[in-house]
Amino acid sequence: MEWKQLQNEQEMIHAQLRTASRLSEQKDLIEKQIERAQQEIYKHSKALNQIRLKLDKLEGFSFMNMIRTWTGQQDELRAEKIDKAAILELKINEAKKMELDLTDDLRQINTKLTQINEQELQEDLSQLNAKKKGYLQLHEPEQAKRLEQLAYEEMLTKQLITEIGEAEEAGEAALTKLGQAAESLHSANGYSAWDTFFGGGLIATHLKHDALDQSENYLHNAQIALQRFHNELLDVQDMSTKSIAIETDGFVKFADYFFDDIFSAWSVHSKISTAREQVSRVQDDVHNTILRLQDKHNKADGYVQSLHKEKEAIFQNPDIK
Repeated sequence: MEWKQLQNEQEMIHAQLRTASRLSEQKDLIEKQIERAQQEIYKHSKALNQIRLKLDKLEGFSFMNMIRTWTGQQDELRAEKIDKAAILELKINEAKKMELDLTDDLRQINTKLTQINEQELQEDLSQLNAKKKGYLQLHEPEQAKRLEQLAYEEMLTKQLITEIGEAEEAGEAALTKLGQAAESLHSANGYSAWDTFFGGGLIATHLKHDALDQSENYLHNAQIALQRFHNELLDVQDMSTKSIAIETDGFVKFADYFFDDIFSAWSVHSKISTAREQVSRVQDDVHNTILRLQDKHNKADGYVQSLHKEKEAIFQNPDIK
């Protein structure tokens, strides 16, 4: 059996084993993210119930409440509590949607994992390694050893290219969803201003609330897309070669806390513009991260070509085929 064929078979097996390993890592990661979403639901629900109790007390009769009513303090307190409650409701809704989407992602990963027989792949790899060892004993040992090193580095780099490509796709999807969220926030901001200018009314209020609800949905779609991009970036970070290093820490950390600030800002209509600015900032960060990925992708492609040329030069030796 020729050396090239042995290398190709080894590369295919390693790629499948890498896929299984990556899916297992993503499974663990998503399970933790689901658990975090559930904790968020519990924490925010508990805080919301406490605010409801305080609002009930404000509605109840007391001399202090009478004084607050005369001075206007009660209205200010109620407005403050209601605003906090609105923020918590948004966060609860978002956490529930995130839990559902992540659960669906987890189901798909489990399905893919059941289709990969890791034990059988490991057995095939052991047999293949035995054949390669026999080949090395019969042919030019030094050149064959160098071929082994080149093939291993090429295999890792090709896997890295695959991971980068998947991250690029996830990043482009996140950009699309962020664009939709930004456009929706722009519409919601317009409805809010229009409603205020014309003094409200049932139709105007209905339009505004529909726009805000739609913005909430678009923001969720952007958040789950960012979460998936975040997960793909972690996969890319885990893959590296001695010649190509991937640094995405800045965006990975940024994506972890960004949308909590989004929901805090845009729940108050007057702050929708702040949310729009934050979305715009994330769009820039995602775009810049994609550009960095594309640069690494090009360098990885060039590195594979250089490895291939060195291998072909060795194959010119009649003792190595």
